[in-house]
Amino acid sequence: MNPIHEKKFLLEMSYVGSGFHGFQSQPCGRAVQDVLEKALATLLRHPVRIRGASRTDSGVHADHQVAVFKTDRPYSPRWLEGLNALTPRELGIYTLREVPLEFDPIYHSVGKVYRYRLWHGRCYFAHAQPHVWECSAEVDLGHLQKQLTAFEGRHDFAAFCNKDSDAKSTVRRIHQVRAYRQGNLTEIWVSGEGFLKQMVRILVGTAVDVVRGQLGSVSCADLLVPGTLRCAAGMTAPAKGLSLVQVCFDSIPDVESFSPLREPTLRFFLPI
Repeated sequence: MNPIHEKKFLLEMSYVGSGFHGFQSQPCGRAVQDVLEKALATLLRHPVRIRGASRTDSGVHADHQVAVFKTDRPYSPRWLEGLNALTPRELGIYTLREVPLEFDPIYHSVGKVYRYRLWHGRCYFAHAQPHVWECSAEVDLGHLQKQLTAFEGRHDFAAFCNKDSDAKSTVRRIHQVRAYRQGNLTEIWVSGEGFLKQMVRILVGTAVDVVRGQLGSVSCADLLVPGTLRCAAGMTAPAKGLSLVQVCFDSIPDVESFSPLREPTLRFFLPI
């Protein structure tokens, strides 16, 4: 590429994570990053490296993921259509536009919003089942919300971080955690400035374990005491129930603005 003519472009996308090994490039070549870079290289006829806003885990879905790439090729409105033709249907790119060269999807992000879907009992809805954690035991919504509220604010989340994380600090600030229930479906919404590896899944799994009495008399608040180890917290909830809902660049919206559980059957098919 010619650095003089180099420009940066932003991609906004959604994907069903079931068939991908996470977002970040993997040796198997089946991560979202691998698929996108191969498609962009075919489209632009030169090697392309993308940079994503969030490293979603293997099996985790996204309603809104953001990535950028550079090229010296003259922009064409047909790029969006061409890129979608070169990627599997489980991945959909719905925005492609130029951004300033200094824009960085990680450093310019101010926060993220996640949604976790929990289904009470067996889920017999074929379109919903791949997107929910089928939880065998009943979970009291009031007790669950009480435990989840403890996570709000600035805390040391060392007990809620995968042990192989390379994060320099385990202190993070959570904006909101809310649980909503309709029928067999519970949605847990989490918004915050930043998250550790598998943090949301561990928060959800631990809160459910506490409510079900799996951790004895321990509460979620007890596990936020500095120095608490990962082994003291509960399970890591399955990846398939988690979705990255929004990468935020201006401000972190209240989760109520996403209308949780509004027309819930449609939400399995349509992005927010």
